[in-house]
Amino acid sequence: MRLNNWKNLFFCILLASSGGSWCCIRVDATESANTDILRAENLASTQVNYQQLCQKLELEEINSLCKQSSESHPLDSEMPLNLAQQIRETTQAPNTIEKPEDTQKQNDPPQLESQPSNLPTSPSDSKEQLLNAPEINYSQRLERLIYLLRSPKLPPESDRELGLRVRLLPLQQQPLPPTEQPVVKFKPIGSLQARVGYFQTDNIFSSNHIPIKDGLIISGLTLASAYFPLGSKTYLNGSIDGNLIHYLNQSQYDYNQVRFNLSIYQQLSQRMYGEMSWSNQQLFYANNSDRLDSFKAGDRFLNENSFQLSLGRRDPLTPKLTLDSFYELSVNFADPLSRNRIINSFWVSLNYYLQKPLQVGIDYQANFSDFTQRDREDQFHRLFGHLNYRISDTTNMNVQAGVSLGNSTDENIDFDGWFFTINYNLQLGQF
Repeated sequence: MRLNNWKNLFFCILLASSGGSWCCIRVDATESANTDILRAENLASTQVNYQQLCQKLELEEINSLCKQSSESHPLDSEMPLNLAQQIRETTQAPNTIEKPEDTQKQNDPPQLESQPSNLPTSPSDSKEQLLNAPEINYSQRLERLIYLLRSPKLPPESDRELGLRVRLLPLQQQPLPPTEQPVVKFKPIGSLQARVGYFQTDNIFSSNHIPIKDGLIISGLTLASAYFPLGSKTYLNGSIDGNLIHYLNQSQYDYNQVRFNLSIYQQLSQRMYGEMSWSNQQLFYANNSDRLDSFKAGDRFLNENSFQLSLGRRDPLTPKLTLDSFYELSVNFADPLSRNRIINSFWVSLNYYLQKPLQVGIDYQANFSDFTQRDREDQFHRLFGHLNYRISDTTNMNVQAGVSLGNSTDENIDFDGWFFTINYNLQLGQF
């Protein structure tokens, strides 16, 4: 009987050392107390050794995974989950583990490398009037000259009997328009504008690994001042923008934008102008995250101050064809500091006026960004066509479609893709 008991004990120790599950072995009730005590001590010592072996293997596995993680991820990337917790979840419930990409989407802010607001638009009407301002009293002199040329001239008639030459005068002669007639006109100091737009692209987050096709709906208001003259060719302008940005599919990343702008416009010539401006934009989450330890609605994730120096020029090629060129140097200071950068922007636009309210054109834009707080440089190019249609004096519509090309020293960023945007602007009033 004791020989059988030792065999059972030896079989149990073999199962424990091979990683098998512990099992209960039925023992005869007539075993002696000494044998039971000896077997219990052996089992206890074997269990302690097994637990120590398991802990050693777990530590070796953790160290190996940590080494692989440090080699495969850059220094500025963040692990989505605690590594030890991830190992425990893998051993306990491998089917319910959360993917790193999903966790990163829930914890990190959206990639704002190519915002729809960065797309170039046509110059505003006020800036066009400043750029193409006519000479003083030129239109009045031209109108008076045309009136004089079109005024009727009566041929002289003669009276043959008396031998006199008689000139008939018209019964009613309209007076010539005065050269200077003061006209009291309302000069607004500001305006309120509303807009709604749609932006579609096949790489909404400028991602290199997982491009996501999605669309944005942008709606907002702009409170803008008129161009206040500081001199004969110097003007001051300011505006406040508020926008609501909604993702069609990635709605957890909806955000709100508030932007303040102040600029000084200097007309260098009839075709050329310069501008110095300051702008501040702040971005806030619009919805709560699915995770309790992540962002909440109303949390600000970007506060950026930008100082711009720009130079623009318009060259008329034909009465209906113009070439617009634009350069801007922007220095951005942001919170978080990782968004600090210097941007050089170039833009060339060839515009053709089919009719007075309708304009079509081809545009090329290039941006070069140098981040000052980390080792990263971006460059991207846009080639697109546009259509501007002025529906009335207070409404207009803008459509753009094209492709984006570019790369970054950050391997996670890729600007390649296509985009389409349509915007509708309405002037609510002037004051």
